[in-house]
Amino acid sequence: MMHLRRETMHPLRASPEFALAVLITLGLAGLYGLMVGLMALRLEPLLPGKFAQMAHFTLAHHRTHDLTFGFLFVPAVVGMLAQLRRPLKNVAAQLMALIPSLGLLLTLMLAFVLTNNTNVLQPPWVTVGVAALIAIVLHPAGRDLLRSFSVARIDRGMLTLVIIAAVPLLVFASINIGLQGTVTDDHAAMGHYGFMAAFAFAVIGIALLASLRPEGWRLAAWTAGLLPGLLGLASLAFPNATSSLGLVWALTAIAWGAGFVAAAELTLMTDPTPYADTGDDAGVGPGHGSPPITPRWVKVSGIIALALVLLVVTMMLTGGVGGHKPPSGGH
Repeated sequence: MMHLRRETMHPLRASPEFALAVLITLGLAGLYGLMVGLMALRLEPLLPGKFAQMAHFTLAHHRTHDLTFGFLFVPAVVGMLAQLRRPLKNVAAQLMALIPSLGLLLTLMLAFVLTNNTNVLQPPWVTVGVAALIAIVLHPAGRDLLRSFSVARIDRGMLTLVIIAAVPLLVFASINIGLQGTVTDDHAAMGHYGFMAAFAFAVIGIALLASLRPEGWRLAAWTAGLLPGLLGLASLAFPNATSSLGLVWALTAIAWGAGFVAAAELTLMTDPTPYADTGDDAGVGPGHGSPPITPRWVKVSGIIALALVLLVVTMMLTGGVGGHKPPSGGH
């Protein structure tokens, strides 16, 4: 009877460890967003630790970089919010939440190998990425998290758009990785060029994820279209800021984002997902039954890892961990 009750229980209530990981990830992303807002309002005295010494977003030449850094948290926030309601129907959103951190990790590795530069390594994206990874490990779908991936579900039209966008995005990433290791200005000192490269990788990764159409892929498709649109709008709003796209590329980014969303919606109309939406979270796809219960050792390890993430964040806020510090003479 207890086993049956556990199977029919809402996934968040059945897996409080996963719910905790989701809330911590959202809390961390929200905390960093609040800090950027306080900086924008010139309320630095309200910021804790070394963050009070920074003045990001108040300087015009940093605005595109700062906005892009904020955009990198959008997939994590959107993906985790989706888990609060129906995690088993939003496995794509859960995976999407980790992609920006993977893009930043790839950028860090390339920057280190090619230019011996590690300034891209910053506590905010590390802590959010680790929390999102722990949430994936603790996800109620368990081993069924990747079950809805199949060759038959790939949308060729969306995949074609990804391939088209990948060429300029990879060139954009390559240029910024080079700048990160060879330029000696304050942007490189704070890892800003690396953030731009990671943004390009994130757009490719999320768009590719949406094209594979796993369970809950529509939200990933909208996010993949939103990100280049946001960068395009930021470039139009701050055309003189460093790394802002030119007029043609800004409009192209906006147009591609809108086109990708339109392609996704057209796919939904003409070829709906094979897994019908039954209105519950009893399993991943029809006929699969309840997902396997996460082993206790995984839950314990996840809780310990979450505690370590919170410890690192606490040390950051109290000045115990070096973060996104400005260079001497900078802001």
